[in-house]
Amino acid sequence: MGTSTFGDDDFFDLESFATRLEGFIATEHKFVEGGLVLGLSSSFGAGKTTFLDMWRHSLKSRDEAHHAPIVVSLNAWESDYWGDPLFAIISGLVDELDSLDLPTGGLKGAVRDFGWFATAIGSQVVAKVAGIDPIAAGGFAQQKRDEHEVRGQLFPDSFTVYRQRKNAMEALKQELIALVGDSEPKAWFLVDELDRCRPDYAITYLETIKHIFDMQGAVFILAADRLHLENSAKTAFGRDLNFDEYYRKFIHREVRLPPISDDGYIKMSRSYVAHYLEREGERFSRINLKDDQAEKISHFIGALRLTPRQVQEVFRILGHICAGPEDSRGRLLWCLGIASLLMSALKIGKPDIYRKLGSQSMDADEMLNFLRTKADDHVVEWWFSIILTGGGLTKSEDESEEDVMVRVGYCDSEGEYIGRDLGAYRQGWGFAGGQGRIRKIHNMIEGVEQWQ
Repeated sequence: MGTSTFGDDDFFDLESFATRLEGFIATEHKFVEGGLVLGLSSSFGAGKTTFLDMWRHSLKSRDEAHHAPIVVSLNAWESDYWGDPLFAIISGLVDELDSLDLPTGGLKGAVRDFGWFATAIGSQVVAKVAGIDPIAAGGFAQQKRDEHEVRGQLFPDSFTVYRQRKNAMEALKQELIALVGDSEPKAWFLVDELDRCRPDYAITYLETIKHIFDMQGAVFILAADRLHLENSAKTAFGRDLNFDEYYRKFIHREVRLPPISDDGYIKMSRSYVAHYLEREGERFSRINLKDDQAEKISHFIGALRLTPRQVQEVFRILGHICAGPEDSRGRLLWCLGIASLLMSALKIGKPDIYRKLGSQSMDADEMLNFLRTKADDHVVEWWFSIILTGGGLTKSEDESEEDVMVRVGYCDSEGEYIGRDLGAYRQGWGFAGGQGRIRKIHNMIEGVEQWQ
């Protein structure tokens, strides 16, 4: 099969996972009857689409010496409204075969015949029940029906209809076997967004793969949120359905997309900074993050376990609230920039904490305990000091910020700092200090949500 080559865009660090998955496919297809079907499971927005895109590019970039498979990319949700997954899958296969200059005439003819055959059946059913022949309503459609009538006969009874349909389907399947059937994994179908489809369509998609494409040489990778597929199946068959047993009828092995690594979050954050915050001639950002600050932010986002889609939303928000004219690029005070990133991440990942900080109703001990679950010990005080000096925590009227630091253990009873001096943070907020700044950042983010 060759080695996976995701290149510099692999900021999810998934190349090694793809390599392992390819090795599994190369072996496992020998131990199943017919086609191999794998379920690639992860939650919405966790990076399934990005992974499939990178994997497809890697597979298609290989030459024949590395036994590059035929790779068919399918978005099940985009074909949902068509109502028939069979034709959607075959259409994707035909497009890919055409791009490779491989013959598709037999397949096109078989699927065209089956398509008109199905239309003719539907026409007769409607005509018998309603007395109206919908195909005869248009001259073009009438012509096509005449051209594709099976042996010049209409179907007189249900048994004949069944036999003719079965024969047409078998002819289509033989054409598929001629193109993709092989003792090696020859055609890989990467199916995305199955979990977004209507329940009946998602189930029909699974049934189509099982009954039509169950041939050695075909490999299906179904990227979906397992929970949503389970809900679809139970909507179709009842809440008492044993989904584990039902799903096992269609797939041979289920694998989970690995969680994003710490390095992956750092790569992703850097990429999104370039994509959402800065774009030459279109958007300039007032944020200027030093490398150590960017790394702390990336680790915090990773600790929140945000999905890639959620991280994108964080940077979209930042792009709006931190944009400015070109001469203001990078001139935002560092505490303002850090707090903007923090509040945007909390808005998406921890909205309860976000609301408490924005309303200055977060208790210092509660905030500290939360930070200790999301950051390493050596940076907890750094985060806490930014939030405290930015006015995000509740305190009594006669209590100073230094008093809070004493209370939580960052100053001793004599006022001597065990950690950092708060003066550097006050300067980071600006000459007037940071009181009320976190509330203002909160209001700016809410304004973005309301198009203000």
